[in-house]
Amino acid sequence: MTKKTYNFEAETERLLELLTHSIYSNKEIFLRELVSNSSDAIDKARIKSITDVSYLWENNKFEIKIDIDKENNVITIEDNGIWMTKEEVIQNIWTIAKSGTKDFIEKLKESKEQNNLIGQFWVWFYSVFMIASKVELETKSNDSEKSIIWTSEGKWSFELNDGKKETRWTIIKIYVKDEEKEFLEEWKIRELIKKYSNYISIPVMMLSSVIPDSDPESKTNKRVYEQINQTKPIWDKQKSDIKEEEYNEFYSSISYDFTKPLTHIHLNTEWAISYKSILFIPTKKNMFNNNDDATKDYWPKLFVQNVLILEQAKDLLPVWLRFISWVISTNDLPLNISREMLQSNLTLDKIKKSLTKKIIEKLAYEMKENKEYDEFLTNYSRFLKEWVYYDGELREKITEVIKFKSLLKNTDITLDQYLESAKSTTKDEKETKNIYYVTAKTENEARANPYIDNFKKKEIDVLLLTDPIDEWIIQVLTEYKWNKLVSITKSDFEIEEDNETKEKIEEKKKEFKDLLELIKNTIWANKIESVNISTKLWDNLWALKVKEWWLTPQMEKMMKAMWQHIPDNKKILDLNPEHKIVKLMQEEFNNDLKSEKLKDLILYTYEQAIILEWWELEDYKWFINRVNKFIEN
Repeated sequence: MTKKTYNFEAETERLLELLTHSIYSNKEIFLRELVSNSSDAIDKARIKSITDVSYLWENNKFEIKIDIDKENNVITIEDNGIWMTKEEVIQNIWTIAKSGTKDFIEKLKESKEQNNLIGQFWVWFYSVFMIASKVELETKSNDSEKSIIWTSEGKWSFELNDGKKETRWTIIKIYVKDEEKEFLEEWKIRELIKKYSNYISIPVMMLSSVIPDSDPESKTNKRVYEQINQTKPIWDKQKSDIKEEEYNEFYSSISYDFTKPLTHIHLNTEWAISYKSILFIPTKKNMFNNNDDATKDYWPKLFVQNVLILEQAKDLLPVWLRFISWVISTNDLPLNISREMLQSNLTLDKIKKSLTKKIIEKLAYEMKENKEYDEFLTNYSRFLKEWVYYDGELREKITEVIKFKSLLKNTDITLDQYLESAKSTTKDEKETKNIYYVTAKTENEARANPYIDNFKKKEIDVLLLTDPIDEWIIQVLTEYKWNKLVSITKSDFEIEEDNETKEKIEEKKKEFKDLLELIKNTIWANKIESVNISTKLWDNLWALKVKEWWLTPQMEKMMKAMWQHIPDNKKILDLNPEHKIVKLMQEEFNNDLKSEKLKDLILYTYEQAIILEWWELEDYKWFINRVNKFIEN
């Protein structure tokens, strides 16, 4: 056959332009596509040989060879797969010239996820023109006498010519553009093979050295190749054959974390979709992978047919598990799987739920058996609490593996451990208990809460919640296994008192009734719901409470920072009738209820409570003036 030129149609030219400039988010994808299809061609040749034992002849050592010629700006990729006859080359190349091309172009322009075209012959083939000025494809099938050479610059035409090769093979010569010479570097090619094609079943070979032929009569040199991919990924191995060091090494390779992980989960599942997966739960913070920002991409890797298809397949796990490094591999998804398809695939949604439950089970096991679990919680409990907030279905199971600081034990405990020593609040058959907590910015601030002493004296434990996200989770975590979570700064609960204490409280209420009314009016009714006498404050002067569903100081500040509307948030002021300042107020009240000193004492007490409990004071100037006045007198 003499050289013959075939012109592309106008619509085809537009499509090629779109493919080579828009379809892929990065240019390096071309190598993955070419290697993947060489692997497919070899697999087809291997299958063909099962029914035709003479098909392979002596050409039965399957491998993919990659060579770099920097002098001529050429990359070559060679394989001995099944490949194509002349008719098949024309048919496949002209697939894009068939009817429907115009409609396809419009759909491609509208597509949010254009990578979903991967896996169709002409798409992977034309991706190479992102870095190539010209491509030459020579292919020889066992069903044809000679090879066929296809040449094109990826624009308006291609040429076909007879080749001289007589054995089954295919070689692709990529003439690299001057501005894309980075791809002519050996380290770059090795890096891309490791990244995308490390685990395909066919050896990928690169030239390692050139040595003189052992035959002294030979005038040629021998080219020595070395394999640069692994061919068998760790997830395809039997768990019993994998040492811990190998798991740790693989973890480092996918997470860039060079510390030992807390644990891993290795799955080999036969289900609606068969898949293999390894998930790693870290122990320490990863300085190379900041997971704090949930809007950023994180690192789950999806392999299809052991080829890396999506490097950040984050839709396979909930966003609050973004601290986990993992891979999933399946042969049951198409090579053209995309993020959009992941989001709408019902089977994958079931896999996501299954994996999520397995992670909880693993965390529960590690909490009991692994001494490093507390260090993991130090670094990652915020993610688990985020999970508690968003996942109503698994909320209670997730809460089981989180710990909180205990007032009495002075260590971190689970809610189950809290309940083991808590006293019952009911007398019926279904015993329930209160889980008391206080929120604060720091542990010291929580321990300084005016109500804490009362719980301490009565030996009732209180959880000290000092993580900013705790303010959010207590909005949804109101009960745990039928036991109510109760804030000690909320007004809607009472600790059972003996009769003598109750009588004492009633007497004090009568004694201070008029003063309490004056205090409320002096502070202003729009700020104070009520002023009460409390015997639970021990040596403390005061305490501020809010009703059960009203905002805490920390929550109010967070909402203000997010420019959200703050509803009326009246407070309840509890006073200690045994404190000197309260007694002084009573004396001033009895002498002169319009006393300026009494007014200053009332406002000073209230403003001090606002400051020390981290509410926002409206005017610090007046507070300082009052303090100075007391000092001067």
